[in-house]
Amino acid sequence: MLSTSLDRKLDSEYPSEDIKDMMLYKVNRLRIQGCYCGGEYMPPAQKVIWDDILYTSALSHATEMKRKNFFSHFSARGLDIGDRLDRFGYPWQVAGENLGEGQRSFREVMNDWIDSPSHCRMLMNPKVEEMGVARHSKYWVQHFGKKLPKGSRRSKRK
Repeated sequence: MLSTSLDRKLDSEYPSEDIKDMMLYKVNRLRIQGCYCGGEYMPPAQKVIWDDILYTSALSHATEMKRKNFFSHFSARGLDIGDRLDRFGYPWQVAGENLGEGQRSFREVMNDWIDSPSHCRMLMNPKVEEMGVARHSKYWVQHFGKKLPKGSRRSKRK
């Protein structure tokens, strides 16, 4: 499948409004319809909105994977999605991550995520409210989150 001009503009640079709108449209179209993730039906979920901190954290992880030649939900130093969002100052109550490697377009990576039960469940998670997606080289990272209510704090993780 050929990548679109919108997809070519996504690699390692802040996405234009057109690109963000396209990615949000594709994710939200799935969320509002509901779908099967593997054999499990996932009912419709609320739409998500774009968050720049989630985008920045996603780009940072994609860039690190390229630079250090690895593919993992953990950073090279062993930090998980929550640890990495903490470092970027995202006050998360709920956090999640989808990864892709080698897809040439957002359409292609989105189809792969839908075909993977665990990635699909993350796309459909009713607890998340925001997302950011970044691509660096062959690496795709999609971060999801829901912020803590204003004035509240998360207890320390062990």
